[in-house]
Amino acid sequence: MELRFFTVLSTTPKLIRLVWSASPKWLIISFLTTLITSVLPALQLYVGKLIIDRILATMGQPSTAWSGVFMLVVITFTLTLLTDILKELSNYGGQVLSDRFTLYASHLLLRQATRLDLAHYEIPKFYDLLSRAQQSGSTYPVRALTSFTNFIGHGIKLITLLGLMISFSPLATLLLLMTSIPAFLIGVKFSGKRFKILRRQTQSGRFADYLQRVLTHRDFAKEIRLFNLIEHLLGQWYSVKLRFNREAQKLSSQQAWARMGANVLSRLGFYLTYSWVVIQTLRNQITIGSLTMYAGAFRQSQGAMQGMLEEIASLYEVNLFVSQFFDFLSLEAYVKNPLNPRPFPQPIQKGLTFKNVSFIYPGAKNKSLSDFNLTVYPGESIALVGVNGAGKTTLMKLLTRFYDVTDGEITIDDIPLSQLDLNELRSNIGIIFQDFARYHLSVADNIGFGNIQEYRNLDQIRQAGINAGADEMIGRFDQGYHTMLGKLFPGGRELSGGQWQKVGLARAFMSTAQILILDEPTAALDVIAEYDLFQRFRQLAAGKITFLVSHRFSTVLMADRIVVLDGGEIRELGSHDELMAQGGLYAKMFALQSTLSHREG
Repeated sequence: MELRFFTVLSTTPKLIRLVWSASPKWLIISFLTTLITSVLPALQLYVGKLIIDRILATMGQPSTAWSGVFMLVVITFTLTLLTDILKELSNYGGQVLSDRFTLYASHLLLRQATRLDLAHYEIPKFYDLLSRAQQSGSTYPVRALTSFTNFIGHGIKLITLLGLMISFSPLATLLLLMTSIPAFLIGVKFSGKRFKILRRQTQSGRFADYLQRVLTHRDFAKEIRLFNLIEHLLGQWYSVKLRFNREAQKLSSQQAWARMGANVLSRLGFYLTYSWVVIQTLRNQITIGSLTMYAGAFRQSQGAMQGMLEEIASLYEVNLFVSQFFDFLSLEAYVKNPLNPRPFPQPIQKGLTFKNVSFIYPGAKNKSLSDFNLTVYPGESIALVGVNGAGKTTLMKLLTRFYDVTDGEITIDDIPLSQLDLNELRSNIGIIFQDFARYHLSVADNIGFGNIQEYRNLDQIRQAGINAGADEMIGRFDQGYHTMLGKLFPGGRELSGGQWQKVGLARAFMSTAQILILDEPTAALDVIAEYDLFQRFRQLAAGKITFLVSHRFSTVLMADRIVVLDGGEIRELGSHDELMAQGGLYAKMFALQSTLSHREG
């Protein structure tokens, strides 16, 4: 990976604009305090020279002649006090700016992560980008701003001191500045090396983080103890982390030796120029006050020069990392909202149509759906049946535009989905997937999220709980609908699979959508609970387009038509009686499940 110096630094203006967006007031304060503080050292050196020269000139004179000396002391005190005040203001402003930007950058990162569609989450490279952005986006931008501000400060300080230095000797000034350059070159070199190492470690780092989660998360706690996996997993985690430590140690050792050599050269440059000043003083060519002024000027100017170069090297290193943050922010969603969306039909009059729909997941070789054609009419209930991988859930993801079709078109009342507003489309589709989210929040939150506009409406939430058959269960909880679920936080209540599924179904019943999708809605329910659910569901689904995805044939019997999928294609289509009469795949699957159910009974 080629890391061109000026190309990397070109990110700085973009980064400053980003920080400006987070907190313009504190950015201005940070710059101003740095600029003012940078001018004061030269003034302090000059006043110090005047004090020494005035002392030498007034030694042995009456005390009435001392007033000028003490006036200069007061000026020195004022300058020192001003420096301290500005330093504290700079520290305070820097902390405020850092906190505000960290919040701003984290908000940008989360918004971008949630703006991107599911297709990104299917690609391992996306997780590398996300991991790098999370590492780079919190502290590095503020560090870059700090480095840039310090660079400006050192530059102004150096400029104010150069006048004093050049007045003594341009050659000595050049010698002093040139011996500061090696430290800069070393900083740039090792910044690039450090960045390449950390970038190379991204996937291994994610693997170690995953192992750490496995070792500490309750979802894995039982199995890793049952199968004695602790030492094996801990060993793998330790091996990755130890390798990272050794690589960092080796690089730090190389950099320490290189910087030691650069520091020797830098010290040599300073003491050569200092000796020059001493010789000029011994020859009575400059005063004692000038000696202290020039010695201080040379020391501080070399420090300013080194500081400038170190800040450039630091800015280079930080920009390497910040570029990853910008790379993530520049990702575009595959599924995009239309610029001029058409209104969603209210109500749906013609129905929903799949026209020659084909789809292949990102990175996959085979199609999940192929030339799928189906028209669903208003108020019709469709059951999707097939073995795992037949394309049932994929079809529902296309309907909600989690993905766009690879070929073909899906329309509602002859309007392509791509022409409808995404939020409006999804608000008109009530869905619960088999792997629905289990939020470690209150019962009311878990249900209310099904309709975010009404998630504080406890009456509607309770009605959804009643419709899903969950109200009686929730009523037995100590705090009812305000009960926290899960064991992640204190006081949380864990639910069984069937109880969670009732809560998930209640979330779907919160929706006032015209299209309802239930993806394996009764997988964790017993037969009695399943029967009760569908009696309620018949009333809820009246007049709406309904999709039922299920492996249980007792579930699909209530559908108007049954679609049998096989290999992403429609193998059979019809009512239960029609499909049984055909004696095809559906009839065989139905007979097999009936036999198994009979044996289990």
